[in-house]
Amino acid sequence: MADTSTKSVTASAEHYATTLPEGRNRPSGSVRGPYEWTLIALSVIFGLVSFWFVGTILFKSIPAFKQQGFYLLVGNAWNPTDGTTPSQYGALSMIIGTVETSLIAIVLAGVVGMGTSLAINFLLPARLRTFVATIVELLAAVPSVVYGIWGVLVLAPWVASTFGPWLTALPGGATIFGVSLAGKSLLLAGIVLAVMILPTFVAISREVIGAVPAELIEASLSLGATRWQTLWRTVIPTSRIGLFGATTLALGRAFGETIAVALVAGGVVQMNFHPLAQGTSLASFIAGQWGEAEGSDQVPALYALGVFLMLFSLAFSLIANRLVAKQRKAAAL
Repeated sequence: MADTSTKSVTASAEHYATTLPEGRNRPSGSVRGPYEWTLIALSVIFGLVSFWFVGTILFKSIPAFKQQGFYLLVGNAWNPTDGTTPSQYGALSMIIGTVETSLIAIVLAGVVGMGTSLAINFLLPARLRTFVATIVELLAAVPSVVYGIWGVLVLAPWVASTFGPWLTALPGGATIFGVSLAGKSLLLAGIVLAVMILPTFVAISREVIGAVPAELIEASLSLGATRWQTLWRTVIPTSRIGLFGATTLALGRAFGETIAVALVAGGVVQMNFHPLAQGTSLASFIAGQWGEAEGSDQVPALYALGVFLMLFSLAFSLIANRLVAKQRKAAAL
């Protein structure tokens, strides 16, 4: 009797393991249908195209690395010649410009985006939440060139006449921020980038904050905490992993933006840490320089800038994934 019961239980378990909740049989691992083969083929094609893309950029950049060596990473001059004298190609000023504009953008977008997400979820009336969220997310559909034109025509005069002089007039402002000349600057590029990445940050952070269990919020309020204390000490710490993911995605968007930065940063290759100074970034310099570079030894150097951009993006993604994993591990303890 016991053997019969054991066999019955084993048979039921095996049947359940090979049956979907809806009662459909799971596909066998040894027999693949047309749909699975199609997905495998598409995956292989995507992998080959990715390797082809990366390999092409690496191969095209080899002459620049051979000619310039380590100077390509630490050099500050970008001096193409007619071939009678060696050219100089250094990417350090573009790297600094990329990091500076991206950091300005993520700080501004993080502060404004966090407040917007909290307001949409907890402060606005229910009938206005969807409307405000839709308006913010519609900003993602605006082309980057429109943001760049808006920055040139609207923000640049304001930075040159009002905001820039105000920053310079602050105690130590000229030393920290520099002097605004024509309005175009790394600071202006950071502001435009902040507006561009704001929809990405808000869309993700709003969902993350909205997923915080209502029981935690009600428990905090029932213990006497104010609404602000509940948001600051309960909601934000609980959703910190998702907020960090939103920051990572938004920063990735800012890191590779091209046209808008090319229009508002000034396009000047110079070593300058002042936000009000003109400069450029890796992506925007490639776009702005490519037209006059074709057929010259600048082309391998511009490919090398693309290699730097990919490596920096990869390094940032790995660091972000590492930090997210640590935060998840800490949250689980």
